[in-house]
Amino acid sequence: MRPLALLLLPLLLAAGAAPPAAADPKTTPPSPPPPTPPPSPPHKNATLADLLPLYGLPPGVFPSTVTAFSLADNGSLVVDLAGPCYVHFEYLTYFAPRVTGVLRYGSLSDLSGIQVRRFLVWFNVVRVKVDLPPPPRYVYIDIGLITRKLPAADFQSLHSCEDSKRCRLSSALSAAAKWLQRLLYPILGDGEDL
Repeated sequence: MRPLALLLLPLLLAAGAAPPAAADPKTTPPSPPPPTPPPSPPHKNATLADLLPLYGLPPGVFPSTVTAFSLADNGSLVVDLAGPCYVHFEYLTYFAPRVTGVLRYGSLSDLSGIQVRRFLVWFNVVRVKVDLPPPPRYVYIDIGLITRKLPAADFQSLHSCEDSKRCRLSSALSAAAKWLQRLLYPILGDGEDL
């Protein structure tokens, strides 16, 4: 028995001590893909619309009136606008002259300075996020416990600010018209006969 063990011992040692390069590439499991690198720092003349896609967000999340922005290493974002701004996405959206938040890949969180109007009530937007991986199909607007899903295509271009008086009036009239339509729908039907 002993001579047999002496003959097998070198074979066992040789099998376990084979260099990694001698391994068969067909049986070697593939290495995991490298992690997604953090976005490269933007060029010093980059705009916010240039920066947002580096973080997986569409460029038109903010209106066209951005005058300056700063992004800290911890993701803290400060955006200055030329003044208060109203933009229509699906809802009337208000941007304060200064908006703050935290920019991470695929989201803007801890937002301050953005509100949406729904049924004559203003709600604070606390987070904007997109579905991943890019390109995003939807933008999700979080207003506390409520999340609204909007097409990302609505955010691909920069939006101009609208006249605040016109926006407030049109929003109120639109909400009243929808409420009246819902109220009268059971009575009048779909309006085909009118």
